[in-house]
Amino acid sequence: MPTYCISDLHMGDGGPRDNFAYGTHEKELSSFLDMVEQSGSRLVICGDLFELWQSNISKVLTKRVRLLDRLDRMKAIYVLGNHDADLRYFMAGDREWLNHPFFRRMADSFSQVIGPRRFHFTHGHFADPYCAGDTPGLGRITAIYSGLAEDRNGGPMLDKYRTVEDKVVGRLEKLVSLWNRLRGKPDRFTEINRNLRDWREGKGGTVYDVVVCGHTHFPGRIGGWHYNSGTWAERTNSFVRIDDDGTAGVFDWTNGRAIPNETELPV
Repeated sequence: MPTYCISDLHMGDGGPRDNFAYGTHEKELSSFLDMVEQSGSRLVICGDLFELWQSNISKVLTKRVRLLDRLDRMKAIYVLGNHDADLRYFMAGDREWLNHPFFRRMADSFSQVIGPRRFHFTHGHFADPYCAGDTPGLGRITAIYSGLAEDRNGGPMLDKYRTVEDKVVGRLEKLVSLWNRLRGKPDRFTEINRNLRDWREGKGGTVYDVVVCGHTHFPGRIGGWHYNSGTWAERTNSFVRIDDDGTAGVFDWTNGRAIPNETELPV
C-alpha cells in the first residue's frame, strides 16, 4: 500500500486568482485521486492545499466542499503550509472550529516509519525566512500583489508559457538571489534546501532519514533524503510515491499517467 504525497494545490475561490481552477488541474487531480483511491493507497497533502493569502477563507472552503468530502473518504492527512496557515490555530483545544471531518486529520507536520526509514512530512516553509512566521511578511505581501496583478490580467496566465506570478515573483527572486550572492550566500531555493538538511541532521545526530515537503514548487530529490512533491497550480502536476519498503520517487502526472521525474535539486 504505497503512500502518495502531493502539495501546493493553492485552491482558491474559482476567480482570476485561482491558479488551480485554470486549465486541466482539476481534471488531472480527479484522475490522480481515482488511481490512489482504487489502489487503496494512503494520501498525504504536504501543505498549501488552499490559497488563503489571496482569497476569503469561507468562500474557498465552500467552493471546495465536494473535494473535501472525497479527501475525507480517502482519510487523507492534511499538513498545513504557509498559504493555509490561517487554519493552524483551529487545531488548538477540544473545540471543533472547523466541523468538516476532513480537518480532524490536519497537522503542522508528522513522522512515520516506512520500511527501514523514518520519514518526516512537512510543507517546508519554516526553512524559508520569507515565509516562516505567522505574521504576514514579504512572502505574503508578494502573494497579495500577485493576486492583484492576476485580477488586472483576468487570470493567472500571461500567455501559453508565462504566468502572472512568474513575472511578479520572478523579479523578487532575482533581487533576493542577487542580495544573497553579494553576501556570499546561495540563491534562495538552495538556501531553503540547506536549511532543511541542517534541520534534519539536528545538533545531536540525524533526526529523520527522509524529509518529504513542497513549498518551492520545484519537484525533485536530493540524494535519498529529500523529496519535493512540486505543485498542482502551475504547468506540471507532480507527486512523491513511497513504497512499503521505504523506496521513494518523484513523478509527474500527465494525461492520467505517472512519468518519473529524476530532477536533482540544488543543495
